Amino acid sequence: MRDVVVAVLLTLGVATALLSCAGVLLMHDALDRLHFTAPASTLTPALFAAAVLVEEPLSSAGVKAVLVALVITITTPVLTHATARAARVRAHGRWKVESEELERVEDPR
Repeated sequence: MRDVVVAVLLTLGVATALLSCAGVLLMHDALDRLHFTAPASTLTPALFAAAVLVEEPLSSAGVKAVLVALVITITTPVLTHATARAARVRAHGRWKVESEELERVEDPR
């Protein structure tokens, strides 16, 4: 029974990573691509860590898997924000939104 649970968790983790990669490949803009990186960087490590915990409960491998999943989950928002800011600077030359840009978004005439 344990092997089935591990196989299901690993299959879900790999499927999540592959679907996220497909989303990144299909999107045209860097900011759109960032939306598809979230499941791959939060859900996938959690599923892999859960699979390790099911296979090796309370072992050093299980503790390390949980710690790695936590570090990845905690640092992902920071890296995503930095990447989005860099994409904005590359596209507009600055990261702050000017009032003219806000007016164009509100009134797209």
